Amino acid sequence: MTLVIVVVMSFAFTSLNLMLSRAWVEDDLRKRALTFAREIAATIGDREFESGTVLRRQIAQIMAVRQNVLQLDILAFALGATTVVASSDATPRLPFDRRDAAQVGRGHVLSRLVSDEPGRYWEVMAPITLDGAVVGAVAAKFSLDEADALAAGARRWALVLATCSAVLMGLCMGVAVHVIVTRPLGAILGAVARVKEGDRDATVRVAAGDEIGILAGHFNEMMARVNQFSRELETRVQTATAELDRRYSEVRRLNEQLLAMQKSLVQSERLALVGRMMAEVAHEVGTPLHSVAGHLELLRRDLPAHAVSADAARRLAIVDAQVARVIEIIAELLDVTRRVPAERGRVDVNRLVAETSDLLRPAFDGAGVTLDITLGPGWPHVNGHAGQLQQVVLNLLTNALDAAPRGGRVSVTTRVAAHSREVVMDVSDTGAGIPAAERKEIFEAFFSTKQPGRGTGLGLFISSQIVREHGGRIDVESGEGAGSIFSVWLPAAPETA
Repeated sequence: MTLVIVVVMSFAFTSLNLMLSRAWVEDDLRKRALTFAREIAATIGDREFESGTVLRRQIAQIMAVRQNVLQLDILAFALGATTVVASSDATPRLPFDRRDAAQVGRGHVLSRLVSDEPGRYWEVMAPITLDGAVVGAVAAKFSLDEADALAAGARRWALVLATCSAVLMGLCMGVAVHVIVTRPLGAILGAVARVKEGDRDATVRVAAGDEIGILAGHFNEMMARVNQFSRELETRVQTATAELDRRYSEVRRLNEQLLAMQKSLVQSERLALVGRMMAEVAHEVGTPLHSVAGHLELLRRDLPAHAVSADAARRLAIVDAQVARVIEIIAELLDVTRRVPAERGRVDVNRLVAETSDLLRPAFDGAGVTLDITLGPGWPHVNGHAGQLQQVVLNLLTNALDAAPRGGRVSVTTRVAAHSREVVMDVSDTGAGIPAAERKEIFEAFFSTKQPGRGTGLGLFISSQIVREHGGRIDVESGEGAGSIFSVWLPAAPETA
């Protein structure tokens, strides 16, 4: 738009200049024509004015020299009439009327611009003065064709130069606008686009000191403030998020503690009820059961071996085993409800596992299950009660023996976890595994995956309580058809010098 305005203004000023130049040229030609007429009039004396032949000869000479003079007439004023004394062309007469002659007679010089079909020309009329009186006039007709041709050529060249200057100006302005405006604005728009795409470090490199350079500087300052604000906001958000996570973790920990306390309270109430029931059972049933067991043993001794049939001996063994089982169940329930804290000491986990394995190895051999023991090196010692920890090992090995099929394998390994300084005992079997739905309940009291009559559901419950009382935990990994791995984690005792 600016370029169009500049081009229009350039052509307007060029046209105005041409118009003024034409006016100046026409005025200059008019003045020259008047001067020419006056000079001709001044050269005419009495003798020349009276002799038409002399005037015609002078007019012929003048017309030969001055090509732009189209017609030259010498007029005489006499008795109010105007007569032609001499003329370059007698046929037409210049159109000066009596009014014009009267003005010239008063000493005035006349001029008028005439435009007709042949062209344009000046008509001038100057007085001839003899002895102080106007006796005639010189009438001349000056052609403007040559001046018009020069003016047309000048106009064409002016238009060509104006066009070239406009084009050159447009190119210069285009380059200047590109360098000064377009390219810096493009850099600013590019930076804005990068900011829109997420580049917060986008800046504008504009070294100019004009308004665009100031705008680029303000943009860079704005981006610096935005980045600083974003960093502060991110820091505050991270701080708030960390605080929220901390509080959420604290709330979750408190909820877990609350649930554990509620569960422990329910379990304690349940165990208290079981304890009271077991105390009554132990008092009401324990003594008769022990009496039955004693009399059964006396009966076996009193009866001679040859008097007891094989079927009767088998039945007596069944009665003896079932009475012993009832007494064992009552004893386990009483142990759960009234376990007395024992004095703790330094326990060698490797030795504990080896001794317990030796006790159960006949049972493993009788069931056709292989028992592998791998004791880790180092110092697998813990602070605790050896008897309670042996009960944990005994329960885990018994469960693994019951889970493993004939021809299966049970493995026990011990190790020291270097990263956490804990003693770890892994008991794995090649049994059928534990379904995922049951893995969450196997440590609950009275829950058992064994066949009815083969378990009380207290072994893992008692073991988990013993391990927790020693500051450890029991983990289980199992899958259907892939066996199970029970891992006992206990805090390692410090090394001794």
